[in-house]
Amino acid sequence: MPIKLLLISILITLTGSLARGQEIDSCLLVKDALVDVLSSKHRSFPDWLREQALNNESCIGISDPYLDTDLAIEQAKIRAVALASMQEELAFRSIVDNYVCDTGGRYATTKFVSLTNIISVANIDLKSVEILKTYTSPFDEVFVLIKRPNFNTTDSLRDTTNTIKITADLLLNETKGKGEDSYNFIKFHIQNSDQYPIKKLNYCSYNTKSGKNIVSKINQFEIKFPSGRFRYQAFQAQDTIHYQNGFVEASLNYSFWNAYLDVILNNLMLMIKDGGNVKSLGDKYNEMFKNMFRVVDYQQMHFRISNLKVEGNRLYMKTTF
Repeated sequence: MPIKLLLISILITLTGSLARGQEIDSCLLVKDALVDVLSSKHRSFPDWLREQALNNESCIGISDPYLDTDLAIEQAKIRAVALASMQEELAFRSIVDNYVCDTGGRYATTKFVSLTNIISVANIDLKSVEILKTYTSPFDEVFVLIKRPNFNTTDSLRDTTNTIKITADLLLNETKGKGEDSYNFIKFHIQNSDQYPIKKLNYCSYNTKSGKNIVSKINQFEIKFPSGRFRYQAFQAQDTIHYQNGFVEASLNYSFWNAYLDVILNNLMLMIKDGGNVKSLGDKYNEMFKNMFRVVDYQQMHFRISNLKVEGNRLYMKTTF
């Protein structure tokens, strides 16, 4: 099919899926998530989900919930290619500030702010990507398993015909004092070549007082993300488990892709936390900010997923260089 016709077809599909998403009643979604799914539609994840996530020969991508099937497969495939590209080679930049804010009151406030930017660029013909397996969750999220592509990273910047560029930003802001507060912001952007119908995938997730706000876009179209909570397992004691020994965890309450992206980016931040150049600003920066120091880091690296667990409606992951 010519690219122009394929683009028209995908945009028509997208329009239909967006309309479908707008018709979802969030109250019904909560009911489905907490009752119906557990009693009638719930099923365990396939064995290959965990096994292949650890396999260097393949990679997994996950779509947003409640999309049209064909569009969900395409979104999941592009996300899988993006993660495969990141695992192959990425540029990691981070700035970490740590300081004490003392306003002369009873409590001093310790603040930790970490801003991380990740970039990966590779040359790949998305039309040639082979999908090995698919799985659809009770929330109509499509999981795809792709054969890991052979990336041409050396010519990516010179030949933009089939270039895919991935940028990810992670902001962590933690405050401790009279009370404790934390803020987490994730942005994940995929830019494909102009010759491919889906040119951009944007995903943004950030904390709110009531949970998380998620904005997802395909090209210029925003997907109406459902407001319900996602429960993939019946409540059990493991809901309170906290793994040690390098596991990073995230709640699955806000969809599987949200947790999967969260644990990958936070794992990457932990992997480089001992590096970087410390730039101290002195024991007393001014009357308010004390013991302030900044760690600036830049690395080129690759990573692999070494362990993955789903327990108590939480996702746990380890990564290695």
